[in-house]
Amino acid sequence: MVGGLIVASERWHGKLTGDVDFKKPQASHSRSTPRVGGLAVVAGSLAGLLVLGPSNMTLTWLWPVLFIAAMPVFVAGLLEDITKDVGAGKRLLAAFLSAAIAWWLIGGVSRVGIPSVDWLLAWWPVSLVFTMLAVGGCTHALNIVDGMNGLAGMVATLMAVSIGLVALQVQDIPIFLISAALASATLGFLVWNFPFGRVFLGDGGAYFLGFMLAELAVQLVVRNPGVSPFYALAVLFYPVFETLFSIWRRRFKRGTPIDQPDALHLHQLVFRRLVRVTFSRDSRHAVPALCNAMASPYLWVLTLIGLVPATIWWDSTLILCISLLVFSLVYIWLYSRLVSWRGPSWLLLPSIGKTKKPD
Repeated sequence: MVGGLIVASERWHGKLTGDVDFKKPQASHSRSTPRVGGLAVVAGSLAGLLVLGPSNMTLTWLWPVLFIAAMPVFVAGLLEDITKDVGAGKRLLAAFLSAAIAWWLIGGVSRVGIPSVDWLLAWWPVSLVFTMLAVGGCTHALNIVDGMNGLAGMVATLMAVSIGLVALQVQDIPIFLISAALASATLGFLVWNFPFGRVFLGDGGAYFLGFMLAELAVQLVVRNPGVSPFYALAVLFYPVFETLFSIWRRRFKRGTPIDQPDALHLHQLVFRRLVRVTFSRDSRHAVPALCNAMASPYLWVLTLIGLVPATIWWDSTLILCISLLVFSLVYIWLYSRLVSWRGPSWLLLPSIGKTKKPD
């Protein structure tokens, strides 16, 4: 509903909320689009939990705490969406602040399955710093993959569904209900975002979802000793690996600042070398409206390579580690093929005519 209101009222707020920078490296759209879709996700999640909360007493304290803790990073992201003047560094600090607030109110990372590290995490300063880095980093990571219609939204939905299914198996009903509300609200946003991109998730939405998913994964492990600590990493691994790989690529392969945006993320290579190449090799503006959205399903499938085993074998550290390794190898293989213009032919969309390979 809120997403529809944002779209319907675009003519009144579009000058403030619209993304009109078509020349930035990560841009893949060609018309001004509102960047405040995060408002729809927050409002939808809040509405769902307000309905569920009164009849579930165990839920009444957990979700307000998470929403309160999420506010610094959500507001920082939303201000960036509107003013375009809140740098990545400030937003990352806001993510750390949100993680610290959550640690203070409901606790943070207390075990990772490695005895020596778990011993250190028993000290509250170590637990606080580790939680801030882990949760803040995962929060920032989801924003990295928010580059195509339906990409970050559906990836977040799949992650929320996974957390909800595992929570249901261990009878952690509060985590299950919060995950269900988050997934439902994000699906409502996707109605307006995929495939036509009428509204974008924006930094506010991406940071809110990233923080909530990271905290839910952490709390699921903290509250349920039977859940392997590696599940929390496995369920969030796609954006985390994308971020770490991008840091390595920029710092060691290209020698550029790690916070310098570029157009070499995997979803951007999929867009240009598996999808767009089918339609046009001349200009982004000549690409059909659906072309942007057609890149997202490739990454949904990639996400499921790690997410499905994590959801099934959430209590097996060995299988979770194997799934992380398999995902990493598939990601690196696909990236190396695409970046060198050797994309597998079986991944190409049906050809609409032979075209000349660009220089």
